[in-house]
Amino acid sequence: MNNLTVFLAIILGLAISGCGAQIEQPILEEPQVVVSLTATSITSTVTNNLVSASPSEMHIVTLTTAVTSVQSTTGNTSAVIPTATVLAPYLVTALPLPTQVPTQTPTQSPTQSPTQSPTQSPTQSPTQVPTRMIPMVTPTLWPTPDAEASGRVVRVPILMYHYVEPLPENADELRVGLTVQPGIFRQQLAFLHARGYRSVSLYDLLYHLVHGKTLPEKPLIFTFDDGYRGLYKHAFPHMQAFGFSGTVFLVTGLMDDGHEAYLTWEMAREMDLAGWKLEPHSKTHVQLSDRPFELVEYQVLGSMQTLQAHIGRQPRFFSYPSGRYDQQVIDYLTAVGFWGAVTTEYGLDHDLVNEFTWKRVRVPGRGSVSDLSKYLGEDISY
Repeated sequence: MNNLTVFLAIILGLAISGCGAQIEQPILEEPQVVVSLTATSITSTVTNNLVSASPSEMHIVTLTTAVTSVQSTTGNTSAVIPTATVLAPYLVTALPLPTQVPTQTPTQSPTQSPTQSPTQSPTQSPTQVPTRMIPMVTPTLWPTPDAEASGRVVRVPILMYHYVEPLPENADELRVGLTVQPGIFRQQLAFLHARGYRSVSLYDLLYHLVHGKTLPEKPLIFTFDDGYRGLYKHAFPHMQAFGFSGTVFLVTGLMDDGHEAYLTWEMAREMDLAGWKLEPHSKTHVQLSDRPFELVEYQVLGSMQTLQAHIGRQPRFFSYPSGRYDQQVIDYLTAVGFWGAVTTEYGLDHDLVNEFTWKRVRVPGRGSVSDLSKYLGEDISY
Protein backbone atom coordinates (compact mmCIF):
# COMPACT_ATOMS: atom_id res chain seq x y z
CA MET A 1 0.00 0.00 0.00
CA ASN A 2 2.77 2.39 0.87
CA ASN A 3 4.53 1.67 -2.44
CA LEU A 4 1.31 2.30 -4.39
CA THR A 5 0.86 5.64 -2.62
CA VAL A 6 4.36 6.77 -3.54
CA PHE A 7 3.86 5.72 -7.16
CA LEU A 8 0.59 7.68 -7.46
CA ALA A 9 2.18 10.73 -5.86
CA ILE A 10 4.94 10.72 -8.49
CA ILE A 11 2.42 10.41 -11.36
CA LEU A 12 0.32 13.25 -9.95
CA GLY A 13 3.36 15.50 -9.59
CA LEU A 14 4.42 14.97 -13.20
CA ALA A 15 0.93 15.75 -14.46
CA ILE A 16 0.77 18.99 -12.49
CA SER A 17 4.23 20.05 -13.79
CA GLY A 18 3.22 19.54 -17.45
CA CYS A 19 0.06 21.64 -17.09
CA GLY A 20 1.74 24.58 -15.40
CA ALA A 21 2.78 27.84 -17.11
CA GLN A 22 6.25 27.63 -18.68
CA ILE A 23 8.71 30.52 -18.68
CA GLU A 24 9.01 31.65 -22.29
CA GLN A 25 12.48 32.70 -23.65
CA PRO A 26 12.24 36.18 -25.09
CA ILE A 27 12.55 36.30 -28.87
CA LEU A 28 14.20 39.56 -29.85
CA GLU A 29 13.55 41.03 -33.21
CA GLU A 30 16.64 41.82 -35.26
CA PRO A 31 17.51 45.42 -34.36
CA GLN A 32 17.78 47.71 -37.35
CA VAL A 33 21.12 49.53 -37.46
CA VAL A 34 21.21 52.71 -39.46
CA VAL A 35 24.48 54.48 -40.38
CA SER A 36 24.31 58.05 -41.59
CA LEU A 37 27.37 59.28 -43.47
CA THR A 38 28.04 62.86 -44.43
CA ALA A 39 31.15 63.59 -46.47
CA THR A 40 32.52 66.93 -47.53
CA SER A 41 33.02 66.95 -51.28
CA ILE A 42 36.60 67.62 -52.33
CA THR A 43 37.32 68.81 -55.82
CA SER A 44 40.50 69.76 -57.56
CA THR A 45 41.24 71.36 -60.87
CA VAL A 46 43.23 69.13 -63.17
CA THR A 47 45.02 70.75 -66.08
CA ASN A 48 47.25 69.61 -68.90
CA ASN A 49 45.95 66.04 -68.61
CA LEU A 50 47.67 65.68 -65.24
CA VAL A 51 46.03 63.86 -62.38
CA SER A 52 45.74 65.25 -58.88
CA ALA A 53 48.28 63.59 -56.63
CA SER A 54 48.66 65.59 -53.41
CA PRO A 55 47.92 65.85 -50.63
CA SER A 56 46.42 62.47 -49.79
CA GLU A 57 45.31 63.68 -46.37
CA MET A 58 43.67 61.34 -43.86
CA HIS A 59 40.10 62.40 -43.21
CA ILE A 60 38.96 62.73 -39.63
CA VAL A 61 36.08 60.38 -38.79
CA THR A 62 34.12 61.07 -35.63
CA LEU A 63 31.73 58.42 -34.32
CA THR A 64 28.64 59.23 -32.28
CA THR A 65 26.00 56.91 -30.85
CA ALA A 66 22.27 57.23 -30.44
CA VAL A 67 20.18 54.95 -28.18
CA THR A 68 16.92 53.69 -29.65
CA SER A 69 14.22 51.43 -28.24
CA VAL A 70 13.77 47.96 -29.77
CA GLN A 71 10.53 46.11 -28.99
CA SER A 72 10.61 42.45 -27.95
CA THR A 73 8.12 39.93 -26.57
CA THR A 74 9.25 40.59 -23.03
CA GLY A 75 9.79 44.34 -22.95
CA ASN A 76 12.22 47.03 -24.08
CA THR A 77 15.92 46.58 -24.66
CA SER A 78 18.42 49.18 -25.87
CA ALA A 79 20.39 49.01 -29.10
CA VAL A 80 23.17 51.40 -30.13
CA ILE A 81 22.85 52.89 -33.60
CA PRO A 82 26.18 54.42 -34.73
CA THR A 83 26.39 57.47 -36.93
CA ALA A 84 29.57 58.68 -38.65
CA THR A 85 30.56 62.11 -39.89
CA VAL A 86 33.50 62.52 -42.26
CA LEU A 87 35.32 65.84 -42.05
CA ALA A 88 37.79 67.00 -44.72
CA PRO A 89 39.99 69.65 -43.13
CA TYR A 90 42.38 70.02 -46.09
CA LEU A 91 41.82 71.04 -49.68
CA VAL A 92 43.25 68.93 -52.46
CA THR A 93 45.72 70.68 -54.72
CA ALA A 94 46.66 69.46 -58.16
CA LEU A 95 50.13 68.02 -58.64
CA PRO A 96 51.08 66.27 -61.86
CA LEU A 97 51.26 62.53 -61.87
CA PRO A 98 53.34 61.15 -64.71
CA THR A 99 52.00 58.90 -67.43
CA GLN A 100 54.99 56.75 -68.38
CA VAL A 101 57.63 54.85 -66.41
CA PRO A 102 61.12 56.42 -66.72
CA THR A 103 63.47 54.24 -68.64
CA GLN A 104 66.57 56.33 -69.18
CA THR A 105 69.84 55.71 -67.37
CA PRO A 106 72.84 58.03 -66.87
CA THR A 107 74.73 56.18 -69.58
CA GLN A 108 72.54 57.55 -72.38
CA SER A 109 73.87 60.01 -74.90
CA PRO A 110 72.00 63.31 -75.47
CA THR A 111 70.83 62.08 -78.87
CA GLN A 112 68.99 59.09 -77.51
CA SER A 113 65.30 59.09 -76.76
CA PRO A 114 64.54 59.83 -73.09
CA THR A 115 62.06 56.96 -73.10
CA GLN A 116 64.46 54.15 -74.03
CA SER A 117 67.68 52.98 -72.43
CA PRO A 118 70.52 52.32 -74.90
CA THR A 119 71.02 48.83 -73.49
CA GLN A 120 67.40 47.77 -73.85
CA SER A 121 65.16 46.92 -76.74
CA PRO A 122 61.80 48.74 -76.93
CA THR A 123 60.05 45.62 -75.65
CA GLN A 124 62.22 45.19 -72.56
CA SER A 125 61.26 46.26 -69.08
CA PRO A 126 62.76 49.67 -68.20
CA THR A 127 64.68 48.19 -65.27
CA GLN A 128 65.74 44.55 -65.31
CA VAL A 129 65.62 43.90 -61.58
CA PRO A 130 64.58 40.93 -59.44
CA THR A 131 60.89 40.66 -58.61
CA ARG A 132 61.64 41.33 -54.98
CA MET A 133 63.07 44.73 -55.92
CA ILE A 134 59.54 45.96 -56.51
CA PRO A 135 58.09 45.65 -53.02
CA MET A 136 55.00 47.20 -51.55
CA VAL A 137 55.13 50.38 -53.65
CA THR A 138 53.92 50.47 -57.25
CA PRO A 139 56.41 52.26 -59.54
CA THR A 140 55.34 55.83 -60.13
CA LEU A 141 54.39 56.66 -63.68
CA TRP A 142 56.60 59.12 -65.48
CA PRO A 143 55.48 62.30 -67.25
CA THR A 144 55.53 61.60 -70.96
CA PRO A 145 58.34 63.69 -72.49
CA ASP A 146 57.39 65.93 -75.37
CA ALA A 147 59.19 65.96 -78.71
CA GLU A 148 61.87 68.40 -77.50
CA ALA A 149 62.65 66.73 -74.16
CA SER A 150 65.74 64.83 -75.32
CA GLY A 151 67.45 68.03 -76.42
CA ARG A 152 66.70 70.28 -73.46
CA VAL A 153 69.59 71.44 -71.30
CA VAL A 154 69.03 74.10 -68.68
CA ARG A 155 71.27 75.96 -66.24
CA VAL A 156 69.70 75.76 -62.79
CA PRO A 157 72.22 75.87 -59.92
CA ILE A 158 71.33 73.40 -57.15
CA LEU A 159 72.93 74.72 -53.97
CA MET A 160 73.98 72.14 -51.37
CA TYR A 161 74.03 73.08 -47.68
CA HIS A 162 74.37 70.99 -44.53
CA TYR A 163 74.45 72.89 -41.23
CA VAL A 164 73.07 76.42 -40.98
CA GLU A 165 73.72 77.31 -37.35
CA PRO A 166 76.46 78.71 -35.08
CA LEU A 167 79.60 76.62 -34.83
CA PRO A 168 79.80 74.56 -31.64
CA GLU A 169 82.83 74.85 -29.40
CA ASN A 170 85.82 72.74 -30.45
CA ALA A 171 84.32 72.06 -33.89
CA ASP A 172 86.61 69.88 -36.02
CA GLU A 173 87.60 70.62 -39.60
CA LEU A 174 84.77 68.53 -41.05
CA ARG A 175 82.14 70.38 -39.03
CA VAL A 176 83.64 73.76 -39.92
CA GLY A 177 83.55 72.89 -43.60
CA LEU A 178 79.89 71.82 -43.45
CA THR A 179 78.60 74.75 -41.39
CA VAL A 180 77.39 78.06 -42.80
CA GLN A 181 76.78 80.40 -39.89
CA PRO A 182 73.43 82.25 -39.82
CA GLY A 183 74.85 85.72 -40.46
CA ILE A 184 76.77 84.54 -43.54
CA PHE A 185 73.73 82.60 -44.72
CA ARG A 186 71.54 85.71 -44.59
CA GLN A 187 74.18 87.68 -46.52
CA GLN A 188 74.12 84.99 -49.19
CA LEU A 189 70.33 85.16 -49.42
CA ALA A 190 70.43 88.95 -49.73
CA PHE A 191 73.02 88.68 -52.51
CA LEU A 192 71.07 86.04 -54.42
CA HIS A 193 67.82 87.98 -54.14
CA ALA A 194 69.49 91.21 -55.27
CA ARG A 195 70.98 89.43 -58.29
CA GLY A 196 67.51 88.30 -59.36
CA TYR A 197 67.62 84.63 -58.40
CA ARG A 198 64.28 83.00 -57.58
CA SER A 199 63.92 79.63 -55.93
CA VAL A 200 62.29 76.68 -57.70
CA SER A 201 62.07 73.00 -56.80
CA LEU A 202 63.48 69.82 -58.28
CA TYR A 203 59.93 69.14 -59.50
CA ASP A 204 59.97 72.42 -61.44
CA LEU A 205 63.31 71.47 -62.98
CA LEU A 206 62.04 68.08 -64.10
CA TYR A 207 58.78 69.49 -65.52
CA HIS A 208 60.81 72.02 -67.49
CA LEU A 209 62.99 69.30 -68.99
CA VAL A 210 60.05 66.98 -69.73
CA HIS A 211 57.32 69.41 -70.77
CA GLY A 212 59.03 72.77 -71.19
CA LYS A 213 57.45 74.31 -68.08
CA THR A 214 58.41 77.97 -67.77
CA LEU A 215 61.06 78.78 -65.18
CA PRO A 216 62.05 82.19 -63.78
CA GLU A 217 64.77 84.08 -65.59
CA LYS A 218 67.36 83.06 -62.96
CA PRO A 219 66.11 79.88 -61.28
CA LEU A 220 67.90 78.46 -58.25
CA ILE A 221 67.31 75.36 -56.11
CA PHE A 222 68.24 75.31 -52.41
CA THR A 223 68.93 71.83 -50.97
CA PHE A 224 69.88 70.94 -47.40
CA ASP A 225 71.30 67.48 -46.71
CA ASP A 226 70.70 65.52 -43.49
CA GLY A 227 67.96 67.70 -41.98
CA TYR A 228 69.76 69.25 -39.03
CA ARG A 229 67.65 71.06 -36.46
CA GLY A 230 69.39 74.37 -37.01
CA LEU A 231 67.58 74.62 -40.35
CA TYR A 232 64.30 75.18 -38.58
CA LYS A 233 65.64 77.96 -36.35
CA HIS A 234 67.97 79.74 -38.78
CA ALA A 235 67.55 78.79 -42.46
CA PHE A 236 63.77 78.46 -42.49
CA PRO A 237 62.85 81.96 -41.23
CA HIS A 238 65.57 83.72 -43.25
CA MET A 239 64.49 81.93 -46.42
CA GLN A 240 60.87 82.83 -45.81
CA ALA A 241 61.82 86.48 -45.37
CA PHE A 242 63.32 86.59 -48.87
CA GLY A 243 60.54 84.56 -50.46
CA PHE A 244 62.75 81.50 -50.96
CA SER A 245 61.88 77.87 -50.28
CA GLY A 246 64.07 74.79 -50.29
CA THR A 247 64.34 71.01 -50.31
CA VAL A 248 65.47 69.10 -47.23
CA PHE A 249 66.89 65.60 -47.66
CA LEU A 250 66.08 63.82 -44.41
CA VAL A 251 67.78 60.96 -42.57
CA THR A 252 64.52 59.47 -41.39
CA GLY A 253 65.83 56.85 -38.97
CA LEU A 254 67.64 59.43 -36.85
CA MET A 255 64.49 61.56 -36.78
CA ASP A 256 62.45 58.54 -35.68
CA ASP A 257 64.93 58.02 -32.84
CA GLY A 258 64.45 61.62 -31.70
CA HIS A 259 68.12 62.51 -32.18
CA GLU A 260 68.52 66.04 -30.82
CA ALA A 261 70.71 67.20 -33.72
CA TYR A 262 67.99 66.54 -36.29
CA LEU A 263 64.60 68.03 -37.11
CA THR A 264 61.59 66.66 -35.32
CA TRP A 265 58.72 65.44 -37.48
CA GLU A 266 56.60 68.34 -36.22
CA MET A 267 59.21 70.82 -37.49
CA ALA A 268 59.48 69.00 -40.80
CA ARG A 269 55.71 69.02 -41.32
CA GLU A 270 55.58 72.75 -40.62
CA MET A 271 58.20 73.35 -43.29
CA ASP A 272 56.29 71.11 -45.68
CA LEU A 273 53.10 73.09 -45.13
CA ALA A 274 55.06 76.29 -45.82
CA GLY A 275 55.95 75.03 -49.30
CA TRP A 276 59.26 73.30 -48.70
CA LYS A 277 59.95 69.88 -50.19
CA LEU A 278 60.91 66.95 -47.95
CA GLU A 279 62.77 64.09 -49.64
CA PRO A 280 64.75 61.08 -48.33
CA HIS A 281 68.49 60.85 -47.69
CA SER A 282 68.32 57.20 -46.47
CA LYS A 283 67.42 55.93 -42.99
CA THR A 284 70.80 56.03 -41.27
CA HIS A 285 73.14 57.80 -43.76
CA VAL A 286 75.21 54.84 -44.87
CA GLN A 287 77.03 54.51 -48.17
CA LEU A 288 74.86 52.71 -50.74
CA SER A 289 77.31 51.92 -53.53
CA ASP A 290 78.80 48.40 -53.70
CA ARG A 291 76.50 47.18 -50.95
CA PRO A 292 74.17 44.16 -50.64
CA PHE A 293 70.77 44.57 -52.20
CA GLU A 294 69.00 44.10 -48.85
CA LEU A 295 70.81 47.10 -47.40
CA VAL A 296 69.93 49.29 -50.38
CA GLU A 297 66.30 48.17 -50.14
CA TYR A 298 66.13 48.93 -46.42
CA GLN A 299 67.74 52.36 -46.70
CA VAL A 300 65.86 53.55 -49.80
CA LEU A 301 62.43 52.01 -49.37
CA GLY A 302 62.44 52.46 -45.61
CA SER A 303 63.17 56.19 -45.77
CA MET A 304 60.68 56.68 -48.61
CA GLN A 305 57.84 54.96 -46.77
CA THR A 306 58.57 56.79 -43.52
CA LEU A 307 58.37 60.15 -45.27
CA GLN A 308 55.24 59.13 -47.13
CA ALA A 309 53.57 58.23 -43.83
CA HIS A 310 54.41 61.61 -42.31
CA ILE A 311 53.65 63.98 -45.19
CA GLY A 312 50.96 62.08 -47.10
CA ARG A 313 52.69 61.91 -50.48
CA GLN A 314 55.32 59.73 -52.07
CA PRO A 315 58.76 61.37 -52.29
CA ARG A 316 60.18 61.59 -55.81
CA PHE A 317 63.82 62.67 -55.36
CA PHE A 318 66.74 61.18 -53.46
CA SER A 319 70.12 62.41 -52.24
CA TYR A 320 72.87 59.80 -52.14
CA PRO A 321 74.55 59.60 -48.71
CA SER A 322 78.11 60.90 -49.08
CA GLY A 323 77.36 61.25 -52.79
CA ARG A 324 78.08 57.55 -53.44
CA TYR A 325 75.93 55.50 -55.83
CA ASP A 326 76.08 52.73 -58.42
CA GLN A 327 73.78 51.28 -61.06
CA GLN A 328 72.02 49.00 -58.57
CA VAL A 329 70.98 52.02 -56.51
CA ILE A 330 69.78 53.92 -59.58
CA ASP A 331 67.79 50.90 -60.81
CA TYR A 332 66.15 50.49 -57.42
CA LEU A 333 65.25 54.18 -57.15
CA THR A 334 63.61 53.93 -60.58
CA ALA A 335 61.79 50.72 -59.67
CA VAL A 336 60.10 52.14 -56.58
CA GLY A 337 59.00 55.36 -58.24
CA PHE A 338 61.65 58.03 -57.81
CA TRP A 339 62.00 60.64 -60.52
CA GLY A 340 65.62 61.65 -59.98
CA ALA A 341 68.50 62.03 -57.56
CA VAL A 342 71.27 64.49 -56.73
CA THR A 343 74.99 63.92 -56.20
CA THR A 344 77.73 65.92 -54.48
CA GLU A 345 79.58 66.55 -57.75
CA TYR A 346 79.89 70.11 -59.06
CA GLY A 347 77.80 71.24 -61.99
CA LEU A 348 75.28 73.85 -63.11
CA ASP A 349 73.64 72.41 -66.23
CA HIS A 350 71.07 69.62 -66.26
CA ASP A 351 69.27 67.42 -68.76
CA LEU A 352 66.70 64.64 -68.65
CA VAL A 353 69.18 61.90 -69.58
CA ASN A 354 71.03 62.32 -66.27
CA GLU A 355 68.13 62.92 -63.91
CA PHE A 356 69.53 60.37 -61.42
CA THR A 357 72.96 62.05 -61.33
CA TRP A 358 72.13 65.75 -61.21
CA LYS A 359 75.10 67.78 -59.98
CA ARG A 360 75.10 70.52 -57.34
CA VAL A 361 77.05 73.52 -56.02
CA ARG A 362 78.50 72.88 -52.57
CA VAL A 363 78.36 75.96 -50.33
CA PRO A 364 81.33 75.58 -47.95
CA GLY A 365 81.41 76.83 -44.41
CA ARG A 366 84.44 79.06 -44.95
CA GLY A 367 83.18 80.39 -48.29
CA SER A 368 82.39 84.07 -48.74
CA VAL A 369 79.60 85.65 -50.74
CA SER A 370 82.21 86.45 -53.38
CA ASP A 371 83.11 82.77 -53.58
CA LEU A 372 79.43 81.86 -54.01
CA SER A 373 79.14 84.33 -56.88
CA LYS A 374 82.06 82.63 -58.63
CA TYR A 375 80.51 79.16 -58.16
CA LEU A 376 77.39 80.47 -59.86
CA GLY A 377 79.29 82.07 -62.73
CA GLU A 378 78.60 85.61 -61.53
CA ASP A 379 81.77 87.46 -62.44
CA ILE A 380 81.59 90.09 -59.70
CA SER A 381 83.07 90.78 -56.29
CA TYR A 382 80.82 91.43 -53.35
